[in-house]
Amino acid sequence: MSGWTVEDGKYLIDVAREAIKYYGRTKKYLQVINPPEKYMVKAGAFVTIKNRQKELLGCIGRPYPSGTLINNVIESAVDAAYFDPRFPPLDPKEADNVLIEISILTTPEEVVVKRPEDYLKEIKVGRDGIIVEWALGSGLLLPQVPVEEGWDVEEFLSYGCLKAGADRNLWRRGGIRLYRFRAYVFGEKEPKGEVEQVNLEL
Repeated sequence: MSGWTVEDGKYLIDVAREAIKYYGRTKKYLQVINPPEKYMVKAGAFVTIKNRQKELLGCIGRPYPSGTLINNVIESAVDAAYFDPRFPPLDPKEADNVLIEISILTTPEEVVVKRPEDYLKEIKVGRDGIIVEWALGSGLLLPQVPVEEGWDVEEFLSYGCLKAGADRNLWRRGGIRLYRFRAYVFGEKEPKGEVEQVNLEL
């Protein structure tokens, strides 16, 4: 994955905010004319929206590099703002009063182990995000989540199972397929304010 900078993070956060406002006005997705070539690479992305108190208002993304980075940011921003089923839709007038965080993902890779307990050696908090798949669904947790929540690896895997709609201990019984990825994460200190990179191992 290319090295992404704070300037890239700010550009993509600005695009995400404009996409939220544009969809709120028109019910259409923002089209960026001639974006810088670097944002046309195929890469997964997530957009997280929080209020000033750092409470989650929406978080949706595309974990796989099926589209361009800029389009994945635009679509994820709209989905996080208006279509995250866990939260009411954002009032478009509030788009300038929320904190936006962008995560640019590496391509997820499957973690293959001989015994379930070996997952504990393969996953590292502060570096890895995870996707848990099982017979009835899947769930994703970004790498910044266990850091923010203070989880260890066992808790991270257990909450990944819960996010997938499974029993929290399913990973211990070998009932999952596990994927890991890393992310460049950029967030605002204040709405429309300074952007900083979240300190994660890459």
